[in-house]
Amino acid sequence: MDDCPLHRLRKAAAARLAELGCSEHEIMAITGHRTSKEVTRYTRAARQKTRAERALRRITDGQK
Repeated sequence: MDDCPLHRLRKAAAARLAELGCSEHEIMAITGHRTSKEVTRYTRAARQKTRAERALRRITDGQK
């Protein structure tokens, strides 16, 4: 069923690296992507999650 397990692993790695705060160029260096377009597509949701968590932390820290 899964025709491209390496592709899925590469995509998962890019997303995890984005969650850890790596830049697009750092992710490209690790995953071997040649353009930032693919990396941006793979990491969009992870970066959104990271930004949301950071914003929520600021809100809760401000209430203390």
